[in-house]
Amino acid sequence: MNILISLLIGFVGLLLIGLTYESIMRFRDRQRFGKPPYKTLAVDGHALHVEQLGDGLPAPTIVFLSTIGGSLLDWQLVIPELEGVAPLLAYDRAGYGWSARLRGERVPQVVVDEMHALLEKVDCPQPVVLVGHGFGGLYARLYQAEHPENVAGIVLVDSSHPDLVIQNDHQKEIRRQRNILRFRRLGILRLMLPRVLTWLDDLPLLERQRYRVVRNWDIPMTLPEAVPVFRDGIDLPDTLGDLPLTVVSRSVAEELEFSQEWADHQADLAQLSSQSRHITLEKGNHYVQFASPETVANAIRDMVNQIREPVEEQFREQDQSEG
Repeated sequence: MNILISLLIGFVGLLLIGLTYESIMRFRDRQRFGKPPYKTLAVDGHALHVEQLGDGLPAPTIVFLSTIGGSLLDWQLVIPELEGVAPLLAYDRAGYGWSARLRGERVPQVVVDEMHALLEKVDCPQPVVLVGHGFGGLYARLYQAEHPENVAGIVLVDSSHPDLVIQNDHQKEIRRQRNILRFRRLGILRLMLPRVLTWLDDLPLLERQRYRVVRNWDIPMTLPEAVPVFRDGIDLPDTLGDLPLTVVSRSVAEELEFSQEWADHQADLAQLSSQSRHITLEKGNHYVQFASPETVANAIRDMVNQIREPVEEQFREQDQSEG
């Protein structure tokens, strides 16, 4: 009995130590990184954190959409490669990064409506090129389906596939996310992140620390955003017609069954448009924008040039006729 009591006391003591450690570290994180690095805008009654570059440049505007659990920091290596090419817009969805926290589920329709309201708020040159990573690819396709006149092209960066979302054991994924939340409260997740977020290894120390802190902030929002999609799926058109489309995919690890399944779905995404390109990296994981930012940036730049070419050709023909 004494041994059991001692074990119980020790267990409770460890819990209290973990809770205290996490509380202290969260306060420290807010002191170091709590100030938004970019501007915040009121959209639909709540503040969104927005990075906007390229004022005065012509359309299309490049809009970056992060995956579930991600922030605009996911694009920190790609955006500098595209400065001066076109207007650029990256933002933290509500609940992520430095945007305001919200309660309740975040169904895809709400996410897309929020994006539309933001684009109207900033009055960026349209049409836009949507660049979606992971879940962000699903949102890009849903936005295009609802506002086709506003979208000139889509770049899918290792995008999620709606069939794969439905086929996955969503109850298992929900349990996994809940366990992650428990680890977070006890400070365990904080200690694990450097070993998990391996795609950050080449970043400067301060940038690695900031990314890990923000990722830790964002964990509670993953369930409210993931559950509706896992439970209900997402209804998307089977084709994009002749809309310019580029699919950038991670490398295939042949020894992993899931990796091959993911690759098959990436190939399927590339069939959505009659004007599509499919680029597969030779190495890297899901975060291909960190593994090869120049590949992602070049794919976006090529699409911008492809979209602008007919307009520029029209102006050239007009100048020749007037001459």
